[in-house]
Amino acid sequence: MTAREELLSTGRLGLEGAKLLYRTVRLVAVGHGFPPPRGSQRWDESAGIEVAHNFLEGERGTRRLRDIAVRSVDDRSFERLLDAAVHNFLRDLSRQTDFGKLIVRMKEILRDEAEFEQVPGTSDRWTLAGGEPEPSTLSPSTLTAAIAGTKINVPKWSSDRRDAPLADRPSFVLLMTRVLTAAEGSLATDDLARVLTSRLDHRRTALATTMDIEEYVSERALMEGDSGTSAVAELHAADVFDTLSDRERIILADPEATVRDLAQQLDVGKSQVALLRQRLFDRLRCELDGDDDIDAVVTRLCDLCGEWVRQWTAAKGATSDD
Repeated sequence: MTAREELLSTGRLGLEGAKLLYRTVRLVAVGHGFPPPRGSQRWDESAGIEVAHNFLEGERGTRRLRDIAVRSVDDRSFERLLDAAVHNFLRDLSRQTDFGKLIVRMKEILRDEAEFEQVPGTSDRWTLAGGEPEPSTLSPSTLTAAIAGTKINVPKWSSDRRDAPLADRPSFVLLMTRVLTAAEGSLATDDLARVLTSRLDHRRTALATTMDIEEYVSERALMEGDSGTSAVAELHAADVFDTLSDRERIILADPEATVRDLAQQLDVGKSQVALLRQRLFDRLRCELDGDDDIDAVVTRLCDLCGEWVRQWTAAKGATSDD
């Protein structure tokens, strides 16, 4: 039996499924530049097996397999969905590691600088010196707006053994001061860190083609046939489409395009494209979180962007407004 047939028959991966998963983990990890798990120097067989077992672990692992089995229509689509699920899993692991490093750096500065105070009686809440200790009630979007456009100084870095700093210390102090001033209250370190990620690109792993919606666009045939769902998805996709800039529409028109291809289309650097795309996908994930049929919405949104790009490029003298 194939890996898909094994899963549909027994509810778990069999021998063929295990072989496919081990191979997929290593190919996705190496192909997208993800670092090997802690304790491993490279993506050898043992590293691949370790991550594959983590992928299957617990209730989330069971849901991943069930989702792939239900949504796949044949062996080929099964492999594509497994590839996307492994990609997203590795992305999440990397984010946790990178976000953790950001929090460690922030705590170091918060403790050292006189501008900040830890709220008495708490283990991890901060405010400005002499500021209001009560937890802030402002939304993340309001706090993010407080540092929009803030100039960040990133020191030059040449070490191959240590990560480059996200920003110099004065930039960190400035960002955190502005957020805590706007907060009108105290913030937990992780909440403060999430706001700062709007200005600091804390992801260290090469995630040039990573996106949460990648797996949603792999098998569009699965979303056909439900007129009620399609109508709702159409309306939601249209609402989101209206909020997108020209650059964002170009990015979503071809979700599988490489950074190099997008850089040529947008006439900007590859690193800037990667950052633009990652921020767009993060925003979409937040906006569509909890949607009853996110698959259909994302699929229709990509279609709308594709249609827009075809019309836009066909027009004489078309130029981007962003």
